[in-house]
Amino acid sequence: MNIVVSTRIAKEYGARIRAADPDARLIVVSVRGDALSVKGDLAKADVCCMSEDFWSDPDMRRLALPSLFRLPETLRWFHSFSAGIDSPAFQAIIDRGAILTNSSGASAPSIAQYVIGMMLSRSKRFGELAEQQARREWTQLRGRDLTGQTVGIIGTGSIGGEVARLSKAFGMRTIGARRSEKQARWIDEQVPLRRLRYLLKESDFVVLACPLTKQTEGLIGERELRAMKPTATLINIARGRVIDEAQLIRALEEEWIAGACLDVFTWEPLPETSPLWTMPNVVITPHSSGISPLNMDRAMGIFCDNLARLIARRPLRNRVRQAGGG
Repeated sequence: MNIVVSTRIAKEYGARIRAADPDARLIVVSVRGDALSVKGDLAKADVCCMSEDFWSDPDMRRLALPSLFRLPETLRWFHSFSAGIDSPAFQAIIDRGAILTNSSGASAPSIAQYVIGMMLSRSKRFGELAEQQARREWTQLRGRDLTGQTVGIIGTGSIGGEVARLSKAFGMRTIGARRSEKQARWIDEQVPLRRLRYLLKESDFVVLACPLTKQTEGLIGERELRAMKPTATLINIARGRVIDEAQLIRALEEEWIAGACLDVFTWEPLPETSPLWTMPNVVITPHSSGISPLNMDRAMGIFCDNLARLIARRPLRNRVRQAGGG
């Protein structure tokens, strides 16, 4: 099997890949100076493992990604480190007849812990306490426990499911909304998306953990924000376009809701002119909720397991049937 990988993957995971496929031949892609360097023949690629470094390194994004998305028609399987596959380029891979898989679940622990951290911060008022410390002010603030509060999770896949699991450890009530009728684990009450307003009205925290699709783009607008409790916090670790950002700004300014913790935005980086930057009831993070040194190892575990499955002609995990917002 001819497998396209980055230099880092070849160095750190080459032995693991060959354990899954003893006949594996690695085509190593890197950037040298301002040019793309390839050890091997891209025209003979059977498999592409598009790892984290292809996304995170600006030169790899600029020089390598276009080449990877133009791999030959002989490509059998394309694996993406990212769980999100809303780019039309991924749909083009499926349309060519290649198998597309993603690394859904690899970053779930990191993102779920981020969500729990934000819920704790809001409940225990850590932000206000830090401001008091900076002023050398000694005033006891009345916080809340997570115990007994309700978290509504929109999208109960690997990330939403892990949020629910950790929330239950804190004694929280969990409500989940998903398209599938299959009962999600760790969810006390599951509702279809048509009952979204019920979830919003019941929740102290609303967590967006759904993929960006035609159905979820703009899912949270004025009507939905007005349905939330005035004491509720919205946490978005999905995609920025799941929320109508203009209506969110209005909701925060007019205090329809208590606050928001936002890791994703309609435009990234978030423009300096956005009112969100200076709102006291908003926490902004730069699309970093899923960053962890453990993610690559988890993602490569999925890839190597799937490589063994491909050779054995068994179904692959995390197969994507439709991308690009379908």
